[in-house]
Amino acid sequence: MKTTGVLAAVGVGGAIPASAETAIPEAPVPNDTDELTYATMGTDPNNPTATVYGNFKCPFTQKFVREGNLEAVLNEYVTSGEMNIRFRALAYQPPGTSSHGTSTYYISDSDPLISEAALSVWDVSPDDYWQFFDYMFSGLISGNVSFSEMKGRMQTADVSDRGTIIDRASSGRFDDTVEENRYDAGDYGVTFTPTMVLDGETIAPHHDTDTLLNWIGGQLSSASDFSPEETTTSESSSESADSNDTPNSDSESDSNDTSNSDDGSNSDAVSDSTDSEVSQSSSNDEDSSKDTTAGGTKEDSDQSSESSTAESQSSTAETRSSTSKSKDVSANDEDTPTDSSESNADDSQTETMSIRELCRLILNPV
Repeated sequence: MKTTGVLAAVGVGGAIPASAETAIPEAPVPNDTDELTYATMGTDPNNPTATVYGNFKCPFTQKFVREGNLEAVLNEYVTSGEMNIRFRALAYQPPGTSSHGTSTYYISDSDPLISEAALSVWDVSPDDYWQFFDYMFSGLISGNVSFSEMKGRMQTADVSDRGTIIDRASSGRFDDTVEENRYDAGDYGVTFTPTMVLDGETIAPHHDTDTLLNWIGGQLSSASDFSPEETTTSESSSESADSNDTPNSDSESDSNDTSNSDDGSNSDAVSDSTDSEVSQSSSNDEDSSKDTTAGGTKEDSDQSSESSTAESQSSTAETRSSTSKSKDVSANDEDTPTDSSESNADDSQTETMSIRELCRLILNPV
C-alpha cells in the first residue's frame, strides 16, 4: 500500500484560500494499480469496492469531497482495509435520462476532456492522483476547458509526468473508457451525481454523514462475498449453473434411454441366438434320427428285403387306395350341381342302352 502526500487546497490561480482545509488527509493507493482501470483508493485491490459516480463540475460532488463525508468514509472503512472507493467521472448522461447540459454531455461539452485528463493522471502517475483529485474540487473548474488548462492544474497539484499524461489524454486513448461510465451508471439507475454504488445498491453520499456510514456498514455486513467490481456475478453464476444442470439432466436421461435401447437390442440378440440354437437342435435331432435309421446292420436289411418289397407293394396299393379315397373325398367335397350332372349322365346312358336292346329285340326276334 502506498500513501499519497497531504496537499493543502489551493485556488485556481495558485493562492491558498484561508478557509480551505484538506478533505483527504491521506489517500491509500493499492500496490498494483495496473489492473485497476479507474482511480481507486484502498489497501488491497481485492477489497469490497464502492463506486462513486461524480462530475468535476458538479457542486454536489464537490460537497461530498470537500465537506467531510469522503473523509469520514476513508477513516471508517478505507484505511482499515474494509472497503475501497473507486471514482468514475460521469461525462455523459446515462441512457434514458435527461441531460443536465447540452446534447448527451452530463454538464458541458468539456466534461469528456476533463475526465480523460484526470483518468490519464491515474494511468501515468497513480500516486499523485488523489492530491490532484482533491485540488480539482477545491475550486470547481468552469467554462470551456482545454488540455493546456488541465496541464496547468496538474502542475499546481504537483503531478509528475504531466507531458506524458496530456499526450495520452489528447490521443483519444481514454475516450471509450470515459464513455463506458455512462452505460455502467445507467445499469444501476444512476440519474444524478454524486451517487455511490455498493453491492448493487445506491445512495446519495453527500447528505447526512451518519446515514452514509451506517448504510455502508449495513451493505458490507449483509453481503457474504464481494467482488472488487460491483457486479451481479453471483446471480450470473447461479443462472449459468441452472443452465448447465438442465442439459446435463437431459444428457443423463438420453444416456439412460440409449442404455435401455441397447439393453433391448441385446435382449433381442439373445432371443435370436436362443431361437437359432433351438432350430439347430431340431436339425441335429433329425440328423440323429437319420443316423439311427441308417445304423442298422446289413444282415437285417437283407433279411427284410423281401418283406420290405412286399410291404412296399402293399404300401403302394394302400397308397393307390388312399388316393382313390382321396379323390372320392374330393368329389364329395365338390358342389352338388356337379354330382347331379354326373348322375344325370349315368341315367341317360342307362336309358340309351335300353332302347338299343329294344331295337335289337325287334329286329332280331329270338
